[in-house]
Amino acid sequence: MSVRPAPRPGDSTCGQPSLPGFGPVAKPPPHVPAGTLTRHLPLPILVEMTTRDARLDPRNQALPARHPTLADLRDLPSLAGAVVVPAAADLAAEVRGIRPAGGDVVEPGEVLVCDGPAPDPAPAGLAGVVCRTAPPKGYPVPALVLGDGASWAAVLDDLSDLLGPRRGRRAAERARAALRVPLLEGRGFQGLAEACRNLLGAPVAVLDDYLDILADAGLDDARSAQLEDAIREARGHGPASIMGPFFHDSPADMARVLVPGRGERALAVVVGWVEGPLAIAETAVLREMAEACALEIGRQEVRTQTEAALRGDIIRELMAGEAVSRDSLVRRARHLGADLAAGAVAMLGKLEDPHDPGRMITDERLARRFLQQTRAVLDMHWPRALVDWDDGRLLVLLPGPREQDEAQREEVERRAHTLSGRLIAATKETVPGLALTLAISRFTPEPERLGAALEEAGLALSIGERLGRMGDVVTFEETGTYKLLFQIFADRPEELSGFYDQTLGPLVRYDEQYQTELVTTLATYLEFDCNLAATASTLFTHRHTVRYRLDRIAELCGLDIGRTDDREKLSLGLKAMRLLGRKVPTPIAKEGGGGGRGKR
Repeated sequence: MSVRPAPRPGDSTCGQPSLPGFGPVAKPPPHVPAGTLTRHLPLPILVEMTTRDARLDPRNQALPARHPTLADLRDLPSLAGAVVVPAAADLAAEVRGIRPAGGDVVEPGEVLVCDGPAPDPAPAGLAGVVCRTAPPKGYPVPALVLGDGASWAAVLDDLSDLLGPRRGRRAAERARAALRVPLLEGRGFQGLAEACRNLLGAPVAVLDDYLDILADAGLDDARSAQLEDAIREARGHGPASIMGPFFHDSPADMARVLVPGRGERALAVVVGWVEGPLAIAETAVLREMAEACALEIGRQEVRTQTEAALRGDIIRELMAGEAVSRDSLVRRARHLGADLAAGAVAMLGKLEDPHDPGRMITDERLARRFLQQTRAVLDMHWPRALVDWDDGRLLVLLPGPREQDEAQREEVERRAHTLSGRLIAATKETVPGLALTLAISRFTPEPERLGAALEEAGLALSIGERLGRMGDVVTFEETGTYKLLFQIFADRPEELSGFYDQTLGPLVRYDEQYQTELVTTLATYLEFDCNLAATASTLFTHRHTVRYRLDRIAELCGLDIGRTDDREKLSLGLKAMRLLGRKVPTPIAKEGGGGGRGKR
């Protein structure tokens, strides 16, 4: 934007007040009402303005904006009484800037503001004239002729709002005031969306950075389907790049504004179904909506972080074995919406990439989306649970019933197992490509002993990881003797490794050397409680072959599977093998399987 040179000391305008975007305003003589400029006052104070300045930032806005036209100037409140000369003039020409009369150069699309008659001849490239005196007949561009009572101060203020560096400020102020109401009333994104819809007179939606819809207002079935198609198309690019494709490639009738966060990260996106190109007021409303959404996101993040810290304090105290008063624990949990008065089942979970086991999921969007879905499932099937996310792990305390007996305890644990399956299924839909592994403890009716329940769930989760149970539900009860072996593995791993070498080591080495299936045969035989026929059927081989392999196992490791003590050692050896991360081979189905002799 070009500006006339700053006034020098001694100039008539030095030290005078100014209008936004225009510079200083000459003080009228005493007989002229304040705030009025008449034809007796020149306009050296008018700053040249252009809509080429203050362009929309392409990085965070996809708004098909348009330049104002002469018709927009005519519709300004201060020009409401202006006469259009000639009366049938076409006012569709775009206005690219405003310039005071008297200069020799006019940029294409500019409008001259004259305190007297319009310049004759008209400068080349001129779009129109705002003046006090009608131009001569046959003037080549339209003129907006002000009435004698028109206030130049009001005209300049309106032109500043339409074309100045802060153009749209009035619409922005109205939008800010309207959006402040749902913010202060705590109505969340839905309240903001409804207020924005009322301001625009058009449907509005707010989406988070994973393109989940946070709120919408005024959407019909057709626009809902259009939005879902755009989301589906964007998500097809993978979780790392969904916002970019949605922002740049969505249909043109969906005006989009990113809600900026720290650095280059976008927190959300506001979508408005506004027929383009957008007027300045519409652009201002969408910008203010983005700012309001940023405030709402910040407010919710503060609340979430505060609640997470309080939840984390409770769970950390329990897991650390600190002495926690029952009354204090129950009261603190109730402040967070959880009811632990009747005890709980502890649930621990780990979200992993099956293609990269052990890597922690650090993408905040995925973790937040996963937690939102988890809380939704819990609210539906097990309300008033205590949920936390700590260092890549899901921690949940599922409250028990007030009245308890042994049958109810078993029912609580069964419900917890069913809920775990629902959570795993929901996770596959919510964050495709990731697997959720869950471990659940026994039901613990005493709130002050919930630290032990968390330990049980943690042990079951660790055992499940060693056994390759990713994406499955592991209960503390089913871990059986694995619990004892895992303690040995955690404290003295060399002992467990030595036990494995003594029991299963010779069989593993023999299978590797001769491509046999002794370990598979042993695991299957023990799984079927030493049932020879069931083992042979599962392995698709003859019973005589199974007997031969069992005899070979006894020769190699010196343990007779027919003896109870030796059978227990072999069973523990298989469990040690799994805990050490060595996969036990599974039977391979053979085409046309039946009673034929199999490979020995």
